[in-house]
Amino acid sequence: MMCTEQLDRLWTDKTRPGVLNFLMGWFKALRWQRLPEMEQLGDFLLKHIDGIAAYCDHPVRFGVVEVINTTIKALLRRARGMRDEKMLLLKLKWATVHPIPSVRELAPF
Repeated sequence: MMCTEQLDRLWTDKTRPGVLNFLMGWFKALRWQRLPEMEQLGDFLLKHIDGIAAYCDHPVRFGVVEVINTTIKALLRRARGMRDEKMLLLKLKWATVHPIPSVRELAPF
């Protein structure tokens, strides 16, 4: 089985030690492949290992994250030229607590 296919199993483990053990084993198996692209991927994963392990404690669906990011981007597009940073932060807080389903709903905002 290739290393990229094995990496799919990372998200099935539910405990921090299990994820860390899996990644360390994956890194050891990666050494034998000697592919620069895979080594870059391994370095990237190693830099973000705390965030990957934190997913075990707080599993967040990626769809929710994308909705919040899209809401913030839409609000920032509408706020171009806004001079009051406090009001912008207040609107961002309000928008992330009450996600906006579409950009059209930003018009009255």
